[in-house]
Amino acid sequence: MRNSAPMDRPAKRLDPSARRALTACLPAALFMLAAPPSAHARDGSSPDHGANTGTAFAAMDHSLRAAIDTKHTITLPPRVEWPNGIAFDGEGRLLVGAITAPVIARFENGAWTEIDVAAPGIFSVTSLTHDPRRNLVWGTSPAFLDEDSDQQHGLYALEGEELGLVRFLRLPDDGFANDTEMAVDGRLLVTDSVNGRILAYDWERDAFEVLVEDERLRPLNRVGAAGVTVDPQGRVYVANYETEALLILADGALRPIALARPLENPDGLALTEDGALLVAEGAVQSGNGRLLRIPEPSAPGPRPVETVSERIESPVNLTVGPEGLAYVTESRIRRKIGPDPTEARPYDFRVIVSELAADAGQSSE
Repeated sequence: MRNSAPMDRPAKRLDPSARRALTACLPAALFMLAAPPSAHARDGSSPDHGANTGTAFAAMDHSLRAAIDTKHTITLPPRVEWPNGIAFDGEGRLLVGAITAPVIARFENGAWTEIDVAAPGIFSVTSLTHDPRRNLVWGTSPAFLDEDSDQQHGLYALEGEELGLVRFLRLPDDGFANDTEMAVDGRLLVTDSVNGRILAYDWERDAFEVLVEDERLRPLNRVGAAGVTVDPQGRVYVANYETEALLILADGALRPIALARPLENPDGLALTEDGALLVAEGAVQSGNGRLLRIPEPSAPGPRPVETVSERIESPVNLTVGPEGLAYVTESRIRRKIGPDPTEARPYDFRVIVSELAADAGQSSE
């Protein structure tokens, strides 16, 4: 997975008014870019909801397949540095957001369009989720890298071709909005990384409700509850980035998922068409980031951990799209937060594309 060749066509830029309308679409945590047709929504519920699994697209932009190079990567446009949030919109177009800037790249007709969201309070796109009931795109903008600034954590909804800002929210109790997912009932689930909880946001009531609050979702230092996804039965899966636990919320009870081996910084989550749980393993210390597959994640007993792809530099989010593919954002953020931080900018930033056949795992532990 070395440097991929740039696109044949240059990225297009929108005029300033259009840019202001798009900055509200950040990410999840690299978890929304490819899988079977039914695994496109992030709520993992039914074809009517979500963005991490199961959403039906109006149509798929087939030029996206042509953009995948021989190393199974898609090179991002220049302004999308340190990518994170990833999702398909209601038209089947891939969206990717940046950790360090309010920029969203949209791929269509063989080229990237970079869209700025110049709205107050929005400075990143660390999660992206499509809301099919309202045809909105949800994004998060946490104050993560610059703790000394006056930035505050934010959550926002965008709409339309120019991704104009519809609603901007702060989480209760100065919560850190990390990742998002559509629930089976149409509410938006949001992981709060500092307060150790998952919130459910009701659009009509414009109100948050605590779905679950638990010490096991709190951080050891800065980032606790991270990636989140939902299966068709309404079971909620969540990763704790720092304690490195995977947990499931089912029948009102939160419990850990026993695994064949420990994980290293699990982040973005998604579900495949056959119900397997995909995990972006960030691997801050070792540097060997992986896309993992955990079959039957709700079943009792230690679950096997299969490696779908490895040697990914800081995978943070993902999405499942058509044709049995997973799209993972390779953030390379370890260069900023890892054991040996550097100011050197990577040559390029990419989306990693992986097959999701049941036997695609390179190894099982």
